[in-house]
Amino acid sequence: MLAAGAGHLAAILILAAALLMLAAPLGYRLRLWSAIAALTKVTALGLVAGGLAALLALVSLAAGGWRVGPGTALMLVATVIAGAVVVILPLRVKRLAARLPFNDVSTDTASAPEFEALLPLRRAELPGAVGAYDGDRLASLQKRCYPTLAPLRLSATRAAAFAKALAAAEAQGWTIVAQDPARGRIEACDRSRWYGFTDDIVVRLLAEGEGTRLDMRSASRVGISDLGKNTARIEAYWAALKASTG
Repeated sequence: MLAAGAGHLAAILILAAALLMLAAPLGYRLRLWSAIAALTKVTALGLVAGGLAALLALVSLAAGGWRVGPGTALMLVATVIAGAVVVILPLRVKRLAARLPFNDVSTDTASAPEFEALLPLRRAELPGAVGAYDGDRLASLQKRCYPTLAPLRLSATRAAAFAKALAAAEAQGWTIVAQDPARGRIEACDRSRWYGFTDDIVVRLLAEGEGTRLDMRSASRVGISDLGKNTARIEAYWAALKASTG
């Protein structure tokens, strides 16, 4: 009796956990709740439901639930695994966020490219947001976490490099918000696949001798940590540019 009851409750809870984990990003995309609520309250409920489901499935197995039949035993084992995944993944994300406590990355921490066309969009989502790069706080963190992140230098002229940079930005799937060949600036947005969080991007091109120096800044609009996404975006963009210029 105990095994059957625990098993049935575990199945209900693991279903609830799965629905909550799906509801967190869906609700944010539909503007039913904020990013903070999605990442904390809704996800936390899913984590609790998943943990309880795994615990009850283990109780059912220990009480002899596996004797009901191979199908029931398999369902209980699957519930334990699924519940463990629901609990472990958010905890791993939390640990990563603690290791990377920032969401604004620039290849030039001394004079980071500033947001201009993107600034009104950032302020619409984050009232009071400023476009200035907080170098006093971020430079040391970035150097510790990403010591090899650096500007990209191309042998092409700035005009030629700008054309390549714009094409590479479009190929990345970014939404181009502004482009200024005369000043050597590109501003764009990119959205995460799961939650649809918006990250803002600015690419700056400066003539340097016979070649061009490119700097890039990528910053998330929400959250304290970007979990390494902005740095990965810069590295992927640099790699694409290197490939396109040979």
